Amino acid sequence: MNGQVLQLLISVGGIAVMVALCWMLFGRATAKLPDADAVGAQMARDIRGFRAGAVALSRDGATALVEDVHRGTVYLVIARGDGIVTRKLSRGTGVTRKSNQIALRLKDFTLKYANLDLADAECWETKLKGLRA
Repeated sequence: MNGQVLQLLISVGGIAVMVALCWMLFGRATAKLPDADAVGAQMARDIRGFRAGAVALSRDGATALVEDVHRGTVYLVIARGDGIVTRKLSRGTGVTRKSNQIALRLKDFTLKYANLDLADAECWETKLKGLRA
């Protein structure tokens, strides 16, 4: 029995070392969005009929709000790995603003909230609260 416990402890220790090594090598880097034009162009490739309008990159470069002038909608864009994750924002999105910070509460179980630090937060708050659908 003691041999099995020792083998289990060695296995758990080895896994812990591998996780720590991966975190040290790869876990501290955060993904960044390219410039506003590149974000709009990538969304136009991903979403049929999308035409980028105003784009607001957050100060940390990890999130953005992008307006679709064709449909009058706004998308939340988040950098993940070497790509982006998008969410179409709708009327049910909770929007609160404090100074330059916009907090979004989404009705999406995979992405419940997002916080953005924007230079023009007041303008985007107005756009988000006036969404049609």
